[in-house]
This record gives sequence, C-alpha cells and structure tokens, in this order.
Amino acid sequence: MKTDPTTNSGLGACNHPVTWTFAAVFLLVARSAFAQEQEKPPARSVSPDGQCEFRTGAVGEQADFVIAKAGSDETSLVLSEEEYTDGLAEALGRAPGYANIVWAPDSKRFAFNLQPAKAYQTTQFYQLDENTWRKLDSLESNAATLEPLERSMAKQKQKLKLPSDDEGWPIMNSWQVRKWIDSSTTLLYAHREKSFEIKNETQSVRASFFFTLKFDPAGHWKIARTREVVLAEGVGRLNEIEQEEARRIEETQKKQADKTEWKQSR
Repeated sequence: MKTDPTTNSGLGACNHPVTWTFAAVFLLVARSAFAQEQEKPPARSVSPDGQCEFRTGAVGEQADFVIAKAGSDETSLVLSEEEYTDGLAEALGRAPGYANIVWAPDSKRFAFNLQPAKAYQTTQFYQLDENTWRKLDSLESNAATLEPLERSMAKQKQKLKLPSDDEGWPIMNSWQVRKWIDSSTTLLYAHREKSFEIKNETQSVRASFFFTLKFDPAGHWKIARTREVVLAEGVGRLNEIEQEEARRIEETQKKQADKTEWKQSR
C-alpha cells in the first residue's frame, strides 16, 4: 500500500497552518478596505464633469470639508477650519454650521457658501489652475460689493432719524452665490440686516442686492451689474427676481454674441 509522502514527512500538516495564515491575512485586508469605504463620508456635491466631489473629511477629520477625486480617498483641496473666511471660524472657535458648493458649468471654478458664525454667511471662490485649486479674491475685500449695501443702510437710517454713528446690532450679514449663468458669470446675493433701538422699540434696517460677477481667465472678478432687492414680498419674490436677473443676463450675453458674430461675418 502506497502512502502519501507529504503526510509521512509532516509537510501536509504544515501546509494547513500556512493556508490558514494566508486566509486570515486576506480576510483582515478585506475587512480593512470595507471599513475604510464605510468610513468615507458620502459626497455632498459632484462637479459637472464628474471628476471631483465635495464632502466632509474622513473619520477623525469631521471639522474639515474637502474637494476630492470622485469615488476615491485622494484629496485635492482641504477646506479646513483655518481656511474659513481667513481664520474667522478658528478665531470664534467653531466650524461652519452650513456649507455647500455651487459649481461652474465647466467644473473649473466653484463657490463655497458657508456660515462660520451664527449671523454671518459668506462665499469663497476657487479656480482650478492645471491640477491645483487656488483661492480667489474675497468679496469683502472689494469696496464695490460693500458700498451699495452701506449706502442703502445709511439712507434708511436717515429716514428713521438715527445718528450716523449708531451701528446698531447685527442680525445677519450674508453673501451667497445662487447660481452660475455660465463658466465665467455668477449671480451673487448679498443681504445685511441690523436692529436699532428707537423710543424703546426695536426697528430693523435691511439691504439686499443681486450682484452679477464676471471672472477673467486669471480668476479676477468684477461687478457687471447691480440690482437692489426689496424683500417686503418674501422669499418667493426673491426667487422670482433671481430668475429675472438670470434671464436678463442670458439675453444680454446672447445679444452680444449675435452682434459679434454679425460683425465677423461682414
């Protein structure tokens, strides 16, 4: 009767522990990969070209928002707490309570809407230069976006016969990108509201504007159009005005394109 030489030599018995070891290692790796996939937060927003996604950071980094390669752990930009409004959130000791991304149609720019403080919302713009996201000039650094709000507030204070040096109490300062008209044109909504004490009664003063921002290839923006908004008719009216502004911008751009095409054809 023939016998199995591996059994007699003890090699067969040795093969079982080796097999079990490989199986255990494989199972450990598979579980680790599955756990990492489970820990990766879902995308809040995906760029129009499907290449990038906006989401919160990985487990242990939940205070951060990131721009990552879609479907992977590869992060291309960390919108960390230190980045919010040039350190404002860090100084206040809090992360934003609200944040979203509005992508440009070509996925080369985006507006990061966030709320780093209770009565403060702002927007930061980023542009993709080759493979690197670059932060663009802030809205509050430009007098063109501040002066219309300040003039409107000052006029209302005069009507109420308030002292010019009465700063009141801030209720809300808000800068929010509503939509991109095209890859270089965006519609920004700005709102400021304060309360004032008048004869033992509280009176609010507010100003709201739509700004049309145009970006050049380098990422510098300028205001192409300004429209003051009266909010007496509520949020529904605000949405209607937004649509009106978007249509107006699109019609103006179409007329300019048609005019250019006509000149070139002559």
